[in-house]
This record gives sequence, structure tokens and C-alpha cells, in this order.
Amino acid sequence: MNFDFIFENAKVVDGTGCAWFLADVGVAGDRIKAIGKLTEANAGRRIDAKGKVLCPGFIDVHVHSELAIMTGEAAVPRLTQGVTTDLLSPDGMSYAPLSTERLEETRKYLSIFYGVPDVGWEWRSYAEYLSHFHEKCPLNVVPQVAYNAIRAEAVGWEGRPATEAELEKMKDLTRQVMEDGATGIQTGLEYYPSAHGTTEELIELCKVVREYGGVYSSHIRGYGVHFENSSNEVFRIAQEAEIPVHYSHLFGLPEFYKPLEDARERGIDVTFDAYPYKAGSTHLIYCFPKWVQTGTPEEVLRRVGDPDERDRYRPQMNNFFEDRGYDTRDVIFSILGAGGDHELLGKSLFDAVAESGKDLTDFMSDLLVEHELQILMVFHWHDENILKTALTHPYHMVCSDGIFKSGRPHPRGYGTFPRFIALTTKQKGWLTLEDAIRRMTSFPATRYGLADRGIIREGMAADIVVFDEDNLIDKATFEDGTQLCQGIEYVLVNGKLALEKGELVNGSAGRVVGRS
Repeated sequence: MNFDFIFENAKVVDGTGCAWFLADVGVAGDRIKAIGKLTEANAGRRIDAKGKVLCPGFIDVHVHSELAIMTGEAAVPRLTQGVTTDLLSPDGMSYAPLSTERLEETRKYLSIFYGVPDVGWEWRSYAEYLSHFHEKCPLNVVPQVAYNAIRAEAVGWEGRPATEAELEKMKDLTRQVMEDGATGIQTGLEYYPSAHGTTEELIELCKVVREYGGVYSSHIRGYGVHFENSSNEVFRIAQEAEIPVHYSHLFGLPEFYKPLEDARERGIDVTFDAYPYKAGSTHLIYCFPKWVQTGTPEEVLRRVGDPDERDRYRPQMNNFFEDRGYDTRDVIFSILGAGGDHELLGKSLFDAVAESGKDLTDFMSDLLVEHELQILMVFHWHDENILKTALTHPYHMVCSDGIFKSGRPHPRGYGTFPRFIALTTKQKGWLTLEDAIRRMTSFPATRYGLADRGIIREGMAADIVVFDEDNLIDKATFEDGTQLCQGIEYVLVNGKLALEKGELVNGSAGRVVGRS
């Protein structure tokens, strides 16, 4: 047999969680064609992988990368982590399918996460949107129904339940996206307009998703004191729609996962993801009472700029931090949009408020008006037991929740996957290498119906990573969140060499990878 690539003498960690083994791995076209001793075989290129780990490409189940993938900005940060596949529509956020008016509103709302790069913006259907990725980007993308988008399109930004006609429109849009290969529906129920959706509405949409074998993934309605009620909603959706469910970015001590474990005992198929950092990140308006966030971005801006409205929400403002257990000394300015005050980057909210001479409510509100809502924060926490419990729980798989914008972004977008391996296997000894790799490969592939990804096996897609286990480390920090990882030596995407020794060699090997 003739091969395009043969990786010789590799330490193969196949993604299943089974013990590693030594082998040559041969690739022809976009498939793994042989595993064994391939000394006599012909190959376009032989790569010595002795002493290196060879494993499946990593799958990121929750990451805000899609526009950065489209522009190529995310190519090197993704590939130098060994990531070969990203799921689209995290937190239910996406730009399709949307009409012209709704697209413009959504662009403004999501600009703090994605910016507004010049990517054409001419699509209207989801299929047209996907056409901007297929064999035009450096890694694979997996379609998802974006609840935020379909609710904005069908209902708008109003804080009310959908009418019967609007619900039917959302179901039609859901069906269209599932027909385009989506593996499930993603929701962000603390963001808008998704937060206005009712449980009954979500159940009906999930029944459509179930027809295609999809998954319900959710940034739930609340993670702190609201976790129990939020989980009960997830379980109700799972039972009434008869659908597997997945929690986005879930952290907690052992008792926090008891409802998930009890749910599995009752037959509910539930999993979650988490990243290897003791800090989260989201936009500043997220800290405000829910009614303040209601409406279009223009309506929210008018509200936070109105002195009378501020007096209404002033007594509630500190509740957010109390509910989440945050000290404002640990809430750090990460990314700022329009306006000045960029000296705030890296400064704590506590210090910034103290220096302003204003109270917390006026300071935050004035800043949001000045920056047109475009303020992203990092929220630090300090209990390593929370991190350990999340990253070692049997229902856990890895996500980055990465954001790719200038400023001081959370390092998770640039460092998650090598950090997860190094932290859990070498530094802490919490996991075996085989289990760590499984949580980034076959586990998410199985969860999201990617039947030909996530395992090193003959006939599987040739998404392959080769790395130096002793030299694998993340370099991104909270002070400089865009430093690239080291240790990833080769990355194949669909059988094409995409990264070699830290250098991008192919920026168009990625495909739209649908449910299979």
C-alpha cells in the first residue's frame, strides 16, 4: 500500500482510554489506513515519531472561535494546541440563520466576544453560513442549532414567551439547521434573547433535535444559588424531549455533581465540560439584573444611561457578586471596546471603582455607556478542589470557552488543551495520559455523533496530533493571554499536514463535519 504519511515508532494513545502502544501509523488521503509495522511500505513522507505521543486531534466542544476561524486569526492558536475540530454556536450564539435586521442587532450584541471582522456577512441561510468554512479554514467545524439566533429571528428581543406561530418558526429553523448536519442545539440561558425562552419552548425545540439524534447543550439559567432550579429544568427537558443533555462549563465541589449523578441513576444521559483554569470570563452587562439586560443593545444602553432606571437596580447590583461568591478584587478588566480608559485592562473592578470616586452601580453603568456595552471581564476563584473535582469527574470532557480578541483575553483560548494534559497528568497526577486524551477525543466525538473522529483506528478520519510529552506546556497567562503553546510538533487535519514544528503549513484543510 502507498501512504501519504507514515509516522514511525510512535507512542500511540488511541483516544479510547486504553493503554498506549508502540506502532507506525499510515495515512492515505483523509483516512488512517494502517497501524502496525510499516517498514516496507511506500510513503510520500516518513516522519520519525520515536519518543513522541501520537493521538487523535482534540475536539473543543465549547469555544467562541467561529469568526476567528473564518478570518484565519484562530488558525495557529488552535493548531498549536492540537485542536482539529471546534463546535459552533457556543452558548447558543451564532450569526445564522438571521435576516438582515436581526443579523445587525446580533453582530452588535456579540461584538464583545467576536469583534466585527470583514467576513462578508452576506449569508442568510445556515447552509450559506457553513459554506464560509468548508475547505476554507484550518480546522473542522461542527454545526449546532444556535438558540439565541433562532429566537432572535422568530421572536426578537422582547421579554415574553413565543406565540404559537413564532414557536413553529423556531421549530422550522431548528429542523433546517439539523438537516444541514447539526449535532444538536446549544443554549445560553443567561444571555439575551435566549433568557426569555420558556422551558416548554425548549422542550418543543429539543423534540425536533431528538428526531435527528441530537444533543441538548446548555449554559444553564444559573450556576450559583440558582443551580438546583436550573438543573431541574435541564432534567425536565431531557425527560420530556427524551434527549441527551450536556452542561457547558460546569465547576463545583463533589456535592455539586450529585444532581447529575442522581439523574444518571434515573436514566438521564447527562455530561458536562470544563476547562483547566480557576477563572471564568464573560461580559460586564452579565452582572446586571436580568430585566436591565432585556431588549436590543440600544434599549439596554438607554436603560443603563438613565438615572431613574439606575436607582431601580442600584440595590440589586451587589447581589450578583454575592450570589457567585466573588470578591470584586478578583474581577479583572480583560477586553474593552469603543471609547477610552484602556488603562483599565488588567485592573480589578474593586480598584477601578475606588479610584473613580463613584459607587459600584454608577461606575459600571457609566463605563458600559462609554464603551457601548463592549466590556469583558475575567472572574478569578481560588479553590483548587473545585478544579480537581470538575476535571476528574467521570462525566467530564474538555472545553476551552476561548475568546480571540485583542486586549488581555483569558488564556484559555490559547492554552487549554496542552495545559489540561500537563496539569492533570504530569503536575498533579490526577489522571492517566490515556484518560486525559480520551476526554478531548473519543468522549466528545461520541457525545456529538462524530462517528469517524476521536480514535486512532484504521478507517477513521486522519485528524492526528503528534506531541513531545516532556515538552508540552501552555505559555499563555492572564497578563498575556495570547502566547502560544509549545510541544505540539505535527497536526494533520483530514489527512493534510496543517501544522509542522509550530508553523502553519495549510490553512484550508478543515471541513464542515456534521452528524455521522
